[in-house]
Amino acid sequence: MCANKVRKGDFLGQQIRSLFYTTVIVTLHVSSDHAATEVFSVLDDEYSRAILEATRRGPKSGKELSEACEMSRATVSRRVNDLLDRGFLAEQTHVDPDGHHYSEYEAVLDRVDVRLKPETGFDIRVEVEEDAVDRFARLWTEMRND
Repeated sequence: MCANKVRKGDFLGQQIRSLFYTTVIVTLHVSSDHAATEVFSVLDDEYSRAILEATRRGPKSGKELSEACEMSRATVSRRVNDLLDRGFLAEQTHVDPDGHHYSEYEAVLDRVDVRLKPETGFDIRVEVEEDAVDRFARLWTEMRND
């Protein structure tokens, strides 16, 4: 569904990013039936999967996703919001020299592990990549909320 387009500078950008950011894998446990259903429904959607695949190769704007995945901008917008809400995508906002803002999205979903346990039902573990800055912000927020 998604065309495999490589943007100039992606390789170099990824190399530079790897020098400056430490990426860790964070495991999120999904325990409620409602949360499990949400994870399954997002991954069951072909458009969401296409966006995850496209953004796994590097950050893309909504316009780039629309073109690469051959879907309308409205469809991209809805799916991107769902993926952001579940923590499967990261968003970075850029400002052009003329003052216009636009966002780029990158997949942070690394792995989903589903196990069916007799005593508790589904045990779902979602692993996402998180750079040091995001990890610090998440830990700080968790500490303040406790």
